[in-house]
Amino acid sequence: MMNDFDDRLRMLREEHRTLLNLPNEPVYPGNGIYLRYKNPVVTAAHIPLEWRYDLNKKTNPYLMERMGVNAAFNAGAIKMDGKYCLVVRVEGMDRKSFFAVAESENGIDGFCFKG
Repeated sequence: MMNDFDDRLRMLREEHRTLLNLPNEPVYPGNGIYLRYKNPVVTAAHIPLEWRYDLNKKTNPYLMERMGVNAAFNAGAIKMDGKYCLVVRVEGMDRKSFFAVAESENGIDGFCFKG
């Protein structure tokens, strides 16, 4: 039987992978000027688990979130080297912010943070 740490880590990774692979669908009919999509392209839940959790079983046996993320917003976008890049302001639970870069092949879904 797996312990709580391994079970929780497996569930967290599965949930995160599902979110990152979720196709974003357009919402029709739209207004004729731009097309909205069903899901936001980047949210706090997109932040990599390695950034939010200490994944070491010895130093974090209860797999508690060490750096909680409150929001991801105010993104600036650019297409660079054939990929869509967002520079996102990420706000922690402590209300302090930092910038992070997320990339996608199509600019609609599949954004993954770098670093």
